[in-house]
Amino acid sequence: MEKSDCRTSGFCGKKIHSEGKRIMYRGLSSLWGAGVVYTWLAVINIAEGAPAAVSRDPDPRGGSVDQETLRQVTILMRHGERAPVDTYPEDPYINNSMAPYGWGQLTNKGRLNVYNSGAFLRHRYDHFLGESYSPNKFWLQSTSSDRTIMTAMILSSALWKPSEKQMFKPELSWQPVVLHYWTRIDDQLLIIWNACPKLTLERLRVDNSTKVRQFNEKNREMYEEIEILTGKSIKTAEDIADLYGTLHAEEQMDNLVLPPWTEEYFPDRMLPAVIMSYGMNVFTEELQKLAGGPFVKKVLRTMEQKRDGTLTPADRRMFAYVAHDSTVVNVLSALELWDGKAPGYSCMIILELHEENNRWNVQIFQRNAPDYETQPLKLRNCDIACPLEKFAKIVANVLPGDYSEDCRVPDPNYIIPPPPPA
Repeated sequence: MEKSDCRTSGFCGKKIHSEGKRIMYRGLSSLWGAGVVYTWLAVINIAEGAPAAVSRDPDPRGGSVDQETLRQVTILMRHGERAPVDTYPEDPYINNSMAPYGWGQLTNKGRLNVYNSGAFLRHRYDHFLGESYSPNKFWLQSTSSDRTIMTAMILSSALWKPSEKQMFKPELSWQPVVLHYWTRIDDQLLIIWNACPKLTLERLRVDNSTKVRQFNEKNREMYEEIEILTGKSIKTAEDIADLYGTLHAEEQMDNLVLPPWTEEYFPDRMLPAVIMSYGMNVFTEELQKLAGGPFVKKVLRTMEQKRDGTLTPADRRMFAYVAHDSTVVNVLSALELWDGKAPGYSCMIILELHEENNRWNVQIFQRNAPDYETQPLKLRNCDIACPLEKFAKIVANVLPGDYSEDCRVPDPNYIIPPPPPA
């Protein structure tokens, strides 16, 4: 779960990005063993037979795809760069207003990168989407935090320039796009906590598991050193991850310089704890099912409805979801595609549904920091163009059934702990 987006934030940036072979796994023990609104947005002046054909992307940054076989696209995106969400007692910037943005809000860098992500989607899917926006054609949803709502608004402003008939003010190349979201307490798709008591109970069990306790004990000395330096209580990997997020966000801000003590710890010595904090949310198959399973189930259901001709509205072509780093990790883990790295700001997962010669296939791509190249992701025991029926079988184990029943806990008096801020 994302508190200060700490696990994230550019972990794949120039200081800490490392190349390596993608590791596919369901569990993480091997790693640790070693509402509806309109987007009224001011214009931003920034400038099983033979294998199916796979979407090609000759220019990874611009992107292109076989739009003749494309039938549906689902996007899951992390919000853009933002100011720090929280601070620590010895933070030299504890009284900084983070002007002109405010704490936790998108910075101009984040706004620009999100806008460019929308331009990428327009370039890649221009013919498929068509020129004119319609809420029947495009579904946009985010979590209820400011930075995801703003990200969704900016993304749509780049993706859906008004057609001539849709332009309501001659000099304004922008139009409103419908944005949907659930409040945090009700969210059952993108940032789940209160809506699933069993998830919170399973997460507490992970906190007390042998592997997590051993990890914290192994890093106890570092925790104590950083606690003295920061004045912040540091007892767990999540405490380190929260601090990491603050430091990284401050590092990205104009005119903010990190204090000298950070050179010994940030980012390298803190990274194992950052990755551990991500993994604790998907430590078991049950957690993957409860945290990432609902999104995978929704994607599969809309794909099958498109194939069967039962999708409503029938012309829906793209679903775009804007959430958090933890959401991306949860979904990739449910698909057995998480490589143990942090999702960068504006990271994007793309799930395409294609039809070729009456055969339907799923193709998955990822764009992540620092280069944002569009890379295909290969599902376990399947081709990159994975038949839809086989995709359904691969993900079957992590699909929730009756979610309210799956989320039930035996103790009727169980009190859900407070959710991490998002």
